[in-house]
Amino acid sequence: MGAWGIGVFDDDTSCEVIEDAIDDGTSIEGIIKKALSSAESDYIEYTECHEIIVASAMVNSLINGVSYEGVDDLDNWLIKQDKAAVIPFKSKLASALLLVIGDTSELNELWAENEDDYPTWKGNISAIISGLNS
Repeated sequence: MGAWGIGVFDDDTSCEVIEDAIDDGTSIEGIIKKALSSAESDYIEYTECHEIIVASAMVNSLINGVSYEGVDDLDNWLIKQDKAAVIPFKSKLASALLLVIGDTSELNELWAENEDDYPTWKGNISAIISGLNS
């Protein structure tokens, strides 16, 4: 696991997901659609979990003003995204995040091995879920 902390962008994979989107000019809708297609799997692989987390965090940022650090040009990319276009995806992303912290998630399995940080990591994901459900 290429993680150095419990934050959304404290992992190489999550940084790559958003950096690739920024570099490729991908819209937030594109990130969301890819993430939601990943959530349809019976078992959600490590990278797919990060796609879901990143998409959800970006929607949470747009609708609730939550700030995430760790990626260059993130704020500039977010400013260009359509806030109204992401609102219909809130509940689907919240449901997808529940899968990420559930029993069919590789990322959840890996974090569960870290007894010290797991509750905080899971709490951070739960906070995004709460933001999406508000």
